[in-house]
Amino acid sequence: MNKKILAIFALLIVVASVSAVSAFDLGDLFGSNDQKNETVTIEGVDFNVPGDFKEDTTNTTDKMLAPFKEQGANITAKGFTKDDSGIVIGVMNVTNGLSNEQTLELLGGKETTINNVTGYLSHDEGQTLFNFEKNDHLVLISASDEKIIGEFVMA
Repeated sequence: MNKKILAIFALLIVVASVSAVSAFDLGDLFGSNDQKNETVTIEGVDFNVPGDFKEDTTNTTDKMLAPFKEQGANITAKGFTKDDSGIVIGVMNVTNGLSNEQTLELLGGKETTINNVTGYLSHDEGQTLFNFEKNDHLVLISASDEKIIGEFVMA
């Protein structure tokens, strides 16, 4: 996968996150949101989902993922929202001959550890990006702020 495809993916994550931030759940107007956290597994990688976040399936359509799959990437993404906050998590296998480490270097960012997971943190167009390798997969996360990433990332 070349830099152009990675840049397109990063842009799509930003667009999806902005859309997720603007989502509004009418169910939040009624009753309490005292729900327990749950674990969601994406391509063998576990993430904590705080009970007050809801999955936003409108941001993870096949159409959004199609350009990456056409380039040979095996990618799965999910989005979650809460009030005016949002996060999109993409997990993929890089199949273009580059290692996950090489791909992480191309994506850039400052080496950072969140919840005992070391990856690369950067900021782009109002979004916080955190990318790392886990279980032989490349994990790409875009959220409205770093605190939200910390709520989802599990060691």
